[in-house]
Amino acid sequence: GISMARGLNHYLRHYCHASVSWCGDNLASIPDTLPAVGEPVHIEASQPLRYYLNYCTYSYSMAFWGWEEWEKEIDRMALQGVNLPLMAVNSQYAVWQNTLKRLGYNEKEISEFLPGAGYEAWWLMGNLESFGGPVSQKFIDRQTDLQQKMLRRMRELGMAPVFQGFYGMVPNSLKEKFPEANIKEQGEWQTYQRPAFLDPNDPLFDKIADIYYDEQEKLFGKAVYFAGDPFHEGGQSEGIDVKAAAKKILQAMRRKTPEAIWIIQGWQRNPMRELLEGLEHGEAIILDLMACERPQWGGIKNSLFYKAEGHMHHDWIWCALPNFGGKTGLHGKMSSYASGVVFAKNHPLGKNLCGIGTAPEGIGTIPVVYDMVYDIAWREDSIDIKDWVNQYTQYRYGKADPNCNRAWEILSKTIYECHNEIGGPVESYICARPSDTIKHASSWGTAEIFYDPAEIVTAWECMYNVRHEFAQSETYQYDLVDLTRQVLGDYAKYLHKQAVNAFYRNDLKRFQTYSSKFLALIRDEDKLLSTRKEFNVGTWINQARNAACTPQEQERFVANAKRQITTWTNHDSKLHDYALKEWSGLMRDMYLPRWEAWVDYKLALLRGETAQEPDYFQIEKNWVDSDTRYDSTSTGNAISAVEEIYKKYFIELQQTYKNI
Repeated sequence: GISMARGLNHYLRHYCHASVSWCGDNLASIPDTLPAVGEPVHIEASQPLRYYLNYCTYSYSMAFWGWEEWEKEIDRMALQGVNLPLMAVNSQYAVWQNTLKRLGYNEKEISEFLPGAGYEAWWLMGNLESFGGPVSQKFIDRQTDLQQKMLRRMRELGMAPVFQGFYGMVPNSLKEKFPEANIKEQGEWQTYQRPAFLDPNDPLFDKIADIYYDEQEKLFGKAVYFAGDPFHEGGQSEGIDVKAAAKKILQAMRRKTPEAIWIIQGWQRNPMRELLEGLEHGEAIILDLMACERPQWGGIKNSLFYKAEGHMHHDWIWCALPNFGGKTGLHGKMSSYASGVVFAKNHPLGKNLCGIGTAPEGIGTIPVVYDMVYDIAWREDSIDIKDWVNQYTQYRYGKADPNCNRAWEILSKTIYECHNEIGGPVESYICARPSDTIKHASSWGTAEIFYDPAEIVTAWECMYNVRHEFAQSETYQYDLVDLTRQVLGDYAKYLHKQAVNAFYRNDLKRFQTYSSKFLALIRDEDKLLSTRKEFNVGTWINQARNAACTPQEQERFVANAKRQITTWTNHDSKLHDYALKEWSGLMRDMYLPRWEAWVDYKLALLRGETAQEPDYFQIEKNWVDSDTRYDSTSTGNAISAVEEIYKKYFIELQQTYKNI
């Protein structure tokens, strides 16, 4: 089924010049009489496994989805040739609920362990418990039914879903139920108390594992692949025989499923060498989660995640991780997507490569990246980027066009060819907490531009020149709006710098000029983004509202959704703005008030008044707590909105960048 779907995708793209994506579909170009193929076309996958998803994707993008969204997503997976999707996150509520009941937990105790919708990913990775909850029984049942439906469709198509394995993560309260067991506290993750860790070498581990796998199979049927990461992002292994623990975790999987394979995330120091030494070849597959920019596998020594031993004797999958937190922004490393897998499989340390995949923390952006990564999975040689991009624009927009080709050629050499290892898009100052000096908006991101913003303006001009020809194209509209958003975000950095310089020169008039321009740009961008539902905060918030099963749960889910993209948690922490979004509604009602407060503060100082720096967390919290309703639909015409911005900014941008 997957090969058939991938074949259909090839036919749609290269014979009908049509395509589907999260960011608009181009199906109008399919002719009434379907084109003949002519000579038969035979294409084989270069690797047996095509992996997809990340734990975080479920929380940052899919937390509140229903069948309507999932049916389309599974179709997109199949068209790309994905046969190994991560299914560990969507509904583990019922599995844990049933498991804990058999361990003597009552409903209240179980509820205190389960997190709220939107935070399941970090629960299952052993980072937190309870936060954002509770969830209702109706919602647990809804998610269970949804997952069963999803699994039926995936299996019909020939996919092998990856289930959540039991690796020792347990409630902290388990220590009270089984005081004799070797249950280790795991400390904190980003101010959260982690769940406890049950030593796999303790007899209680086998008991719980057997219950867990029994309950999971009752609900969701059999699986071969199981994911789970002990000691993820700083979990504590002191006092545990990690090598022996690895053997025990795998044995527990294989008691129920003798052919089980353990899927392990290659991220930071995970998996540690001792864990890999406890497993034989064929028992595990390592996901090199960010092989595109921070490979672990050992072939690129200057990588932040470099391991001299690579993945040792284990099979592994080369993954691209192009997005953290679902942030908006153009980003990629096309040279890596085009040839990284070919380089790896021909390298001595890459010989156990068995698959290609993507592991984004958030989806719904930069569709070009996923098309290129999954294309390399169906060929033996590297991609010629210029030739590939020309084919991409043809099926993305319905026909070949020199202006679109030129725009994408520029983008492929600049913003889609990232020069740093930070990963994810360059962050917008608009989405950053106001400050005189901004190096990043999120604690682990970067706002420092590595490309020439003038070249992005040139690409914008090329795309803009054919706006009338492609005005009815959904995909063109989306890309033009997204590129315009990028141009404005880049220019905001310049305006901010000029305002700050004016402040330190004590130049009130100049500060007023540039700070006013900066605030006006935020309003202009908000209006632009309102023309596409993909850039509308109401789409996200209303998904949360509609997923809830009680009025109280609706209030919690909406708060979870709003908190996740702003403060992330319920107190001020380093996690703020981690999942920043340039979305209409959020721009005008949260980012704009933050910057207005900063401008007012600076103006007061320039006038010699006594002033206190604003409490930005309180502004964020006010937005999370507000009852403002947002529509999920678009407002206005995208092409007209871009024209208005182009006429206002284009000449100014050209002159500005020419003089820098």
